[in-house]
Amino acid sequence: MSSSVPTTDTDVFTSSAAYADVERWHETVTPLRRAAPVVRLEGTGIEPVWAVLRHVEVLEVERQNELFTSAPACTVSQARAVSSPSYRSSPMKTLVEMDGDEHQAHRLVVNKWFLPGSIRRLDAAITARAEDAIADMDRLSGSCDFAQDIAIRYPLNVIMTLFGVPDTDYETMLRLTQALMEAQDPDSGSASAETMLEFYEYFRVLAEERRAEPRDDLASVIANAEINGEPVGDLGTFGLYLIIATAGHDTTSSAVAGGMEALIAHPNQIEAMRSDPGLIANATEEIIRWVSPVKHFLRTAQGDCELGGASIREGDRVLLSYPSANRDELVFDDPATFDIARPNADHHIAFGFGRHYCLGAHLARLEVAKFFELLMPRLDHIEATGPCRNLESSMVSGPTSLPITYKLR
Repeated sequence: MSSSVPTTDTDVFTSSAAYADVERWHETVTPLRRAAPVVRLEGTGIEPVWAVLRHVEVLEVERQNELFTSAPACTVSQARAVSSPSYRSSPMKTLVEMDGDEHQAHRLVVNKWFLPGSIRRLDAAITARAEDAIADMDRLSGSCDFAQDIAIRYPLNVIMTLFGVPDTDYETMLRLTQALMEAQDPDSGSASAETMLEFYEYFRVLAEERRAEPRDDLASVIANAEINGEPVGDLGTFGLYLIIATAGHDTTSSAVAGGMEALIAHPNQIEAMRSDPGLIANATEEIIRWVSPVKHFLRTAQGDCELGGASIREGDRVLLSYPSANRDELVFDDPATFDIARPNADHHIAFGFGRHYCLGAHLARLEVAKFFELLMPRLDHIEATGPCRNLESSMVSGPTSLPITYKLR
């Protein structure tokens, strides 16, 4: 059965503000999902577009990369830009915008660094960064804004470790990654030319340094990469640096902050983790399912097809709603309950699936798990001291402010 969603419900999928109110978002989307797996959205400005709300249909789209492509637009903001008469395509693309052989070739440049075996070899480095984050909590003397003071800083420090750049570059990297992520939202417009130029210049200098003196770091791998025997080129190099710096930062910080918010709201889950450290791995999956940091991607149908009872036509766009799919009642029992012992928590699709499966999924899992693994034995008490505020973004969202008090052993 297909369904046409009233215009008043369309904003829940395309408005940045809608994703900031997580509880209301799910209250709106749950009955839509129960009524139909795929719903047509009206009044988006990028019609025709269909929201894919259930787990199995999201997987179906993700499996069919030739039928459902990232080009010409992989996000709502990009689709609106493409639809503008003044639109001019950019010669620079990141992995999430690529399809087919182009995507595969660029992904292979860095893929080895993100395989499970490679990530395990980074265990000591990530442990050190997690210990730094908990040391920061110690220095803050029992009171902080967890989202701003800890969750944002920890994964960015991990990314800087991978790139092999000095800690003195932290403030620059934070400012630029945050500016770029905020600019991907439909309500924010595009990133300023100054921001993009500053980011480009930062990575251009880094690439030149690593070509002159390669090191055992990811920055050197990207700087010296070749595809089909030819250098990747400045724009291709910048695209790889950019996607790893931004996607590897905000998604994981959202998961860590969102996970902490959920644990504070469910103190029995904190007790369970402290009593049984073996729950950490499964708790990590439940945190990622619960938060679902990436809110959507768009795909464009390259032919007519049926999807969840809806008749999709060539050229139609489909919006893959990951937060909805990860609360699908047909997959997860009592999905609106946060449960770190959930037996199938790892069935979530917060990292996508298939060819576009998140490059940094294994790294993100390790970062989340390592932080809570080290924190739980030291955590004597924790509570929220004010409301949690979520980032207004329809692309990547999670807590942007989480004031807490706590006591560490």
